This record gives sequence, C-alpha cells and structure tokens, in this order.
Amino acid sequence: MSLILAVDDEKSGLYFRKLILEHAGHSVLSTTDVEEAMRLFRSHPIDLVITDHLLGRKTGSEMSSEMKRIKPKVPIVLLSGTTSKPGEMGDADAFLSKTEGPEELLGIVGDLLDTSSGSTFPEEAKPESIPLPTLLAAIVEDSDDAILSKATDGKILTWNKAAEGMYGYRPDEIIGQNVEILLPPNRPHEVQEILARLRRGERLKHFETTRKTKDGRILNVSLTISPVHDANGFVIAASTIARDITQVKRAEEAVRNSEQLAVAGRMAATIAHEINNPLETVTNILYLLKRNPALDETAQGYLKLADEEVRRVGQITRTTLGLYRDRDTTPAPVNLVALLEAILMLYQRRILTVGARLETRFRSSGMVEGVSGELRQVFSNLIVNAIEALEATGTKLIVRVDDAMDWRDGARPGTTVTIADDGAGMTRETLAHLFQAFYTTKGSKGTGVGLWVSNGIIAKHGGWMRVRSRQGERHGTCFLIFLPKQGVSAKKLW
Repeated sequence: MSLILAVDDEKSGLYFRKLILEHAGHSVLSTTDVEEAMRLFRSHPIDLVITDHLLGRKTGSEMSSEMKRIKPKVPIVLLSGTTSKPGEMGDADAFLSKTEGPEELLGIVGDLLDTSSGSTFPEEAKPESIPLPTLLAAIVEDSDDAILSKATDGKILTWNKAAEGMYGYRPDEIIGQNVEILLPPNRPHEVQEILARLRRGERLKHFETTRKTKDGRILNVSLTISPVHDANGFVIAASTIARDITQVKRAEEAVRNSEQLAVAGRMAATIAHEINNPLETVTNILYLLKRNPALDETAQGYLKLADEEVRRVGQITRTTLGLYRDRDTTPAPVNLVALLEAILMLYQRRILTVGARLETRFRSSGMVEGVSGELRQVFSNLIVNAIEALEATGTKLIVRVDDAMDWRDGARPGTTVTIADDGAGMTRETLAHLFQAFYTTKGSKGTGVGLWVSNGIIAKHGGWMRVRSRQGERHGTCFLIFLPKQGVSAKKLW
C-alpha cells in the first residue's frame, strides 16, 4: 500500500480526491496548509505527493522544490485548474489539469509509483547508507533554532533558515561577514571576548545576551556556543545555536512590574487608611471654626478653601482604598459614569499640568454588569495613555458615555465609552501591533501588556474595543469601547 500526501486549499476538491485515491487502494494524508504539508512530508514515509499549483500565498511548485531538496526520490504531481502547464513547475514530476477525469489521475499516480518502486529510499539511499555529514546538514537546515558557524576570526561560515528568519539576513548577505554585524551598539567587545574563550576550548551554554537584526530590532537571545576541533584537537571554528527569548524576557518583566505594582498598591492603601484618622480630626476642626462668629469674612473664605481641599484629600484616600479593595472578580452591576468620574478625579491635577482641558458628556447612566476592578483597570490605562499623548502635543481629553446598540450581534443594547485626545496620533505600524502582547512604543517605561490585557478584559465582558488614530493636520486618537447592558450575555463569560 502506498502512502500519498494530498495538498489543496480547496477543501471540497481535496476531500473527493482523497476518496478516489483511497478507493484505488492507497493510504492518503491530506491537508490544506503548506506548513502542515511540510511537517507531514518530513515525519511520514510519503511515497507520492499530489498538490494544487496555487496554495494561498504560496505555490505548489515552491513547495515541491523544497520537498525535492529533502527527499529527492519522492515523485510529485502538480495539479491546476487551468488546462495549460504553469510557467514554473518547480521540481514536480508530472502535471495534470483538474479538468481531466479521475482515471487520468490514477494512471499518472500508478506510473510514478511503479517508476519509484513505491519506496521513499531506494536501496542506494537507505537512511543508514546516507553519509553522516548529509544527515547532519539536513538536521541543521530544518532546525527551529538559529544555527550558524564561524571561523576563529568571527567570519560567518554557515547560516540556516531559522537564522535567516530570526535575524533577517539571507545566507548570501551574511556568509563571509564578521559575526560582529549582529552586535548591538552597547556590546562592542562581546564577540572578541567569546572568541577568546572558544580558542581556549571553553563552551558557553545558555548564555543570555542581546543581538541586533537586519532591520535594527534588538532581540534577547540565549546562545549555546561550542568550539569545533580538527583531528589534532585544535579549535578551527565555532558553532552557535541561538534562541529568541525576547517574549520570555518581556513576560518576566511584566510579572516583576505587576509584583511591584501590587506592593505599591498595598502601601498606598495602608497610607490612605492612616491618613483618614488625622483627616477626620482636621475636618472636625474646620467644621467648628466655620461656626466661630469671631472670624471675619476673609478668614471665612480661607476656611472654605481649606475645607474644599481637605474634602478632596478625603475623596482621594477613599478612591485609593477602593482601588486596593476592589479585587472581587464576581460580576455585579457597575456604574460606568461613577467609575469614570472617580478615575478622572485622581488624574485631574495631571490633566491640568499638561495644559489640557477635560470634556465629559455622560448621556447614559452607564449601568453594565461586570467586574468593577477590571473595568477600572481598562479605563485607567486608556486615560493615562491619553494624558501621556497630550504631554507632547494636544489640548483636549474627551470622555463620553452613551447608550448604544451592537447591531453586529443581534442588536444587543449596551453602553459605549469614548476616550479621545487630540495628541500626535499613532503610525500605521503602531496601530497594526497595538493589541499585541509586549508591544510598546514607550521603551523601558512600558511593558506592552496594558492594551493587550485591556482588550482581553473587554472581550471577557462580552464587549469590544475599537481604535482610530491619525497623524498630520487633524491628529489624535479615539478609543471606543462597547459593553452590554446589565444582565445581557455578560454572565455566561465567567
């Protein structure tokens, strides 16, 4: 029984083609995805491949060339919806138009299998007879880790596909260059130090450092670097296995920041609690002084100002305690207007400091069902981002709450919250990556998880978040958040 791999991004055609081949006595693996096809091809003793010419953004001819490089003896049939042979056949062994009948397909399959004797490895190419260097080269080339070798002077000798994907350089661009091309500016001597250790016969295992890609991005990498010896034991080269750990490092930094924020939150709550005791005493003293008839009008005016400021301090301490205590994850009615007013009160002084004015328009009570602490986290993050945008340019922060209907999902009644600023706006690249984990434009000041987490929280509440931003003459950014009304579908998400 022959094992055939069938590949086509058209599911219906692939399904019936598989039935026909199986009816003829063949065993068939099928897939609509090029990457999955390559995985199946590598991991199974495939006797023949049948692939469509057009596979999404890739072509069957490109895939057949790659397959021939790995297993040159496996015959490949290229199919096409046209009657004429494609200009680029790659390394396919036969072409067949889909307009031909199944008999023609089975005939070609039979002929090719007879020619290849139904074996992926002819006698002269059995795995045990393949030269070890050839096997090792194939393993290195298909590794998911970036693998490169270099001479003792740092000149790059070999460069696998994973290295190309990780660093961005093609083999013809990088081979012959000194490996120092990958160094970021802050590590000018690191390669020479590593080479000196290698010449002494040392091996570096899981050495964490940074490297620079072709487009200038800085990656956190884990390197295992080993010396290569000749027959006499002399070090003649070095091999490097590199793994991109940038996402891991960012995740670790996010966890550390979260722990620091948790500690800061506990400290703030403790301080706020302690402030409330003397604050009550000051409030009572002011109350008694205001009723003293001996004070003139000027003194009464000062007392009034002092009373207003003390009340504002009291509101800040109550909000701070609320932020710390508001950790219950049980869904409950949430008044978005009250929640937003409390957040804006905390940032009122900062808004004034950047020279911006605050415009609020609350046309709805904003009653939804959700987790108050999580929603507070979302809106605090968006408001802080808007204020930071206004620090550079812009004069206005807008916060609105309105009743709305989500027509895309059965006309769900809900509430929209709009948070907008007339800051500099965001580039298209930033917008494209905005909700990705660990993407940040703030450098070391940002973790890149704020909007990613916020988007997840809103989705968990049964809502959605949209953003519009532009640069140029009419610049600014607008976030629109929809949340379903109280009792509407949000419960089922917990």
